[in-house]
Amino acid sequence: MTEFVAERRGDLYALRTMRGLARVVIRTGRLKHRNLMPHALKYAAWAVRPGGRILVRDDAPDVYDLWPHFVSFKIMRQWTFKLLAPYAAPVRLDVASREIELERTAPPTPPGWGAGVVFSGRAEERPRLLACVESLLRQPELRPENGGEIVVSGPAAAADCVTGHRSIRYHAFEMPPGARVMIGRKKNDLIRQLRGPRVIVMHTRISLGERCLANVLPEFEVATPRVMAEGGGKAVDYLSLGVHDSGLTGYAPERVPCNLRRMPARRWLDLYRLGAPYIDGGVFMVRRDVHAACPLHDEVAWDEGEDLEWSHRLLAAGFLLDLAPDAAARSSVNNLRSTGLPAGAEWLARAAKFGAYAFGHRMRHHLDMLLGRR
Repeated sequence: MTEFVAERRGDLYALRTMRGLARVVIRTGRLKHRNLMPHALKYAAWAVRPGGRILVRDDAPDVYDLWPHFVSFKIMRQWTFKLLAPYAAPVRLDVASREIELERTAPPTPPGWGAGVVFSGRAEERPRLLACVESLLRQPELRPENGGEIVVSGPAAAADCVTGHRSIRYHAFEMPPGARVMIGRKKNDLIRQLRGPRVIVMHTRISLGERCLANVLPEFEVATPRVMAEGGGKAVDYLSLGVHDSGLTGYAPERVPCNLRRMPARRWLDLYRLGAPYIDGGVFMVRRDVHAACPLHDEVAWDEGEDLEWSHRLLAAGFLLDLAPDAAARSSVNNLRSTGLPAGAEWLARAAKFGAYAFGHRMRHHLDMLLGRR
């Protein structure tokens, strides 16, 4: 196959695994109202070979009252040129036909991984650290002979915690005094110690499954493995990818955040319709150049939503936050008190909310018309 046409959500599941194509055509009509255009654009850039073409065809008319969440061709142009700037150069913009064409200029991300573990230094945390480290040592991508590395970051007094693991480097980091745990600052420092183009950063409660990194596609910007935890006597989805309907820090959401505990993981792209995505800080994967362009905030501490704040800035900068669905990880801690909703219940809740929103939108429109506001 040399060309692929993406116009439905299902097409994106196929497109994300494709490489070496000559051309990808994106038809926006069924994608942009599901908040999936960032996926379509990034997946297309990674699917075409250098010199390959990406054609964006915005085939939905600019009818502002047709959708509660309207996306005009002007916004489509902004998204396309902004999100694809690191990968492709503009070739053609045809406003009349609502088409944008680009050519991939960036080479693929070179191979290489590094892993960083955040360790508090507490004695009671050492068993979890050892389990985490053992799972990393089982990843071929992290072996020194493959250019990989593992770094544990903690206080200098706990440097003996990895004695016996000659391939693991300990990096001393002292938290500033005070009650706040400056986790953003610590993670930034840890990532800057790693050399590989891709890094995975985790807390000690996380252990990677067999072939976790092998199951991560070579092209991504920021991603999370699928994290499971013990719940009710079985493995259940835990914190990894979620969505939050407030796009800015400090703005109150209208609904509780939603994650893979309330949406089947095989349909993770459905999450994006419900709000702005975020990745839990317990474990995340990021390209080092992406982190350099948009690091975590040094002044946001643990238990202050540092992961949500970072995710919002990543989105604003044009980076894609995504799930690596075949990369398995496990959390030894499950602090969530509620259980996930059955898929049917979530769909029912979504349908009710959308119906109420659409009715309210139309009523406000008619009221504005009557009062002469439009």
